[in-house]
Amino acid sequence: MQFAVIGHPIAHSLSPMLHETWLKAAGLFGCYTMVDVEADQLDTFVQQVRARQFDGINVTIPHKSTIIPFLDRLEPAAVRAGAVNTVYWDGDELVGANTDGTGFARALATRTHAKNSLVIGAGGAARGIIPMLPGHVTVTNRTNQTAERVAVEFGQSAVPWSRTLDLTPYDVIINTTSVGMAPAIDQTPIELTATTALICDIIYRPTPTRLLREATANGLDTLDGVLMFVLQAAEAFERFTGHPPDLALGEQVIRKQLEEF
Repeated sequence: MQFAVIGHPIAHSLSPMLHETWLKAAGLFGCYTMVDVEADQLDTFVQQVRARQFDGINVTIPHKSTIIPFLDRLEPAAVRAGAVNTVYWDGDELVGANTDGTGFARALATRTHAKNSLVIGAGGAARGIIPMLPGHVTVTNRTNQTAERVAVEFGQSAVPWSRTLDLTPYDVIINTTSVGMAPAIDQTPIELTATTALICDIIYRPTPTRLLREATANGLDTLDGVLMFVLQAAEAFERFTGHPPDLALGEQVIRKQLEEF
């Protein structure tokens, strides 16, 4: 079996390590690679998938929404999100799924039950996560019109982005942007002032991000992106292979690799 993760850039991804660990543990013969696909190459790459050169792919920035027209159908979560992070075969059909939202929701549920969440960002990851969050969700984004559009779509609210945004109304704050991702690890999307919220960052490389380090320094509880990464990948792996992976093994492998980063 041949699997891949596509994006641009893609060199930071730990998906190959995680999926190949699971393939080996399950006694399955296969490999999982990274493919750097630029925007104007997406059509050609999907043609390769349709030629059965790949048995499944994961999709990351910037293709989570733009890949949709090339697929045969979407799972309901992907329709709601308007974004796809997993593409798999169902018979002769290429199906798009979004496991970001359920992966994050399962990770969050290990820590708290959100009542009033602030989501920073309005891209594909945010669109997957927002409909899975309990309680009320407020969206903020550097482009305010995008935040408002996404908020209205999901029946939530939006506030203009500011680094010094009033954080007092929220019990959970979630960064879904790439701000703070390697190599720009000295960046943070917002200043943490006057808040007691659980601070979440879906970035897993590096971990902790600067946002989470500052949260810890301020005495706040945090949730990094590793568990979400493992859980969303696990759902993809099961769609690809029909085998549920070893979650504990996956998290162990990723955290060990990140210690060496």
